Parts: sequence; structure tokens; C-alpha cells
Amino acid sequence: MIEPTETESRETLEEFGAAMRQIAREAETNPQIVTSAPHTTPVRRLDEATAARTLDIAYKG
Repeated sequence: MIEPTETESRETLEEFGAAMRQIAREAETNPQIVTSAPHTTPVRRLDEATAARTLDIAYKG
């Protein structure tokens, strides 16, 4: 469930809706493209299980 804030403009919400519809179409026609996402970021899907086991935390205060 996604709940936008009151500060989001109508245009932003419409763009978000269009993106969600595009993802739904891709999931129906080519599920592999959705399960291997993201594709346009410098970092691929994070391994959350390994990240939780081997913490690398640095606090600079």
C-alpha cells in the first residue's frame, strides 16, 4: 500500500500511477525484467540477508 503525502502534486501522482501501470504491464509480459530490477542504477539489488549479518556502520557526529 502506498500513501502519498499532501504535498505531492497531481502531476507527480499521475506520473507515479503511469509508472506503476507500466511495471504491471511488464510483469505480465516479461516477469524476468521485473524480478531482476533495478536496471538503471549503479547498484543492483542489495543482498539484505548478508547486510544484516555483516553490519558495516560508521557514525560521524
